[in-house]
Amino acid sequence: MSGITKTKTHHDLDDGALGRYLQQHIPALKLPIVSTKIGYGQSNPTYFVDDANDTRYILRKKPSGTIISPVAHQVDREYRVIKALGTVEGFPVPKVYCLCMDLSVIGTAFYVMEYVQGRIITDPDLKDLSPTERRSAWFSLVATLAWLHSIDPDSIGFQGFGKKTGFYTRHCNTFSRIEAQQAKVKDVTTGEELGRAHPHFDEIVDYIRRNVPSDRASIVHGDYKFDNVILHPTEPRVIAILDWELSTIGHPLLDTVYVVGPYWNRASLPGGPAAKARDDQGGEVYDVENQRKAGMPGMDELMDEYSRIVGWDPRRDRWEVAKVFHLMRGGTITHGIQARTISGQASSEFSHTYFEHTRRSLDAAYKMVREMKGKEKARSSL
Repeated sequence: MSGITKTKTHHDLDDGALGRYLQQHIPALKLPIVSTKIGYGQSNPTYFVDDANDTRYILRKKPSGTIISPVAHQVDREYRVIKALGTVEGFPVPKVYCLCMDLSVIGTAFYVMEYVQGRIITDPDLKDLSPTERRSAWFSLVATLAWLHSIDPDSIGFQGFGKKTGFYTRHCNTFSRIEAQQAKVKDVTTGEELGRAHPHFDEIVDYIRRNVPSDRASIVHGDYKFDNVILHPTEPRVIAILDWELSTIGHPLLDTVYVVGPYWNRASLPGGPAAKARDDQGGEVYDVENQRKAGMPGMDELMDEYSRIVGWDPRRDRWEVAKVFHLMRGGTITHGIQARTISGQASSEFSHTYFEHTRRSLDAAYKMVREMKGKEKARSSL
C-alpha cells in the first residue's frame, strides 16, 4: 500500500470505519485500508480498497443523497445475484465477501468483492486487441451470455427474484413511472423542473406495449457489454462479469439486443465520428464490408452461436421492438442522471456528458417507431 496516494474528493469514504467493519468479515484483511474511487460511473459508485498487505478488493455502494427511484441502486440485489451465480461451477463472477446495509459505516449500503486481475475493454472497436483476438473475444462474450441465459434461476435460489411473465409490459409501466418522477425533479439553482425525457416518450412506450415479444424468462444482466466484463490478462476470453445492479429475471432479448449494440446502435453526436456518444456504439469496423479485415464476426454469426447454445433464436421474436425498448430504457436511465445532476446528487463531475444521450436515444427510438408504424399502415392498405 506504500505506493498509493489519495487526493481528497467529495466521494471520500471513512476508511477508518470501513476498515474496522471489513476486518470483521474478511479475516485476511490487514489494517489500515485506503479506498479510491474508480472512474466516473453514474450509478453505483465503485472503489478500490487496498489493505496493508497490498491486497486489493472492490467496493460498490449506493450513491449518497435521496434516491429518486425506489427501484434503482439496489446493491443488495447485485450482491445476491453475484453470490448465487458463484455457486454455479466455473461461472465467471467475482467472489463476494460481505453486504452491509448499516448506513452508519460509510453512509450508504455497500458490498465488497474480490478484485479480478485482467483486462476491461472500454473501446467498443476493441483497438487494443489484434483482429484474431477480437473475433475470439466477441464469441467468448456472446457464449458467456448464452451460458447465463441457460441457467435455471430456481436452481440457484432465485425464487422471487423477478416475475417470469410480462417482462416488457411491466417494464414499460416501470419506466413510464420513473420518467414521470424524474421529470418533476427541480434544479437546485433555478427551481425549474427537469421536464419530460422526450416529447414523444408516451408514444414510444405505448408502441412497445402493443407489440411485446412472447414470454420467455432467464436471468438477465441488464447492462451486458465489453466494459462490464473482465477478459483474461493474455487470452481473449471472459473471466468475470461485473456490474449486476440491473440484473433480474427477465426476457433474454434485453441482453441479446444490447450485446450486439455496436452492430446496429451506432449514431454519433453532432461533430462526426470522433464525437462517439455511448460506449455500446462501435465505428466503421462493424460495417459489413470492414468486418473481415478488422477481425469482427458478423452479427448473425454471433446470434447463430447464441442460438446454438440456448436453443432459441432471439431474431425471430420482435427483435426490432426489443431495439426500441433498449433505446427507450437507455434514454430513461440517462434522463435519471440528468435528474440527479440538477438536484445536486450526481455521482460524478462528468454527468453533463450524458445529457445529449437522452435526446439521441429517444430520437432514435421514435424514428424506429414511426418507420414500423408506416410499414404497418402500408401493409394494411394492400
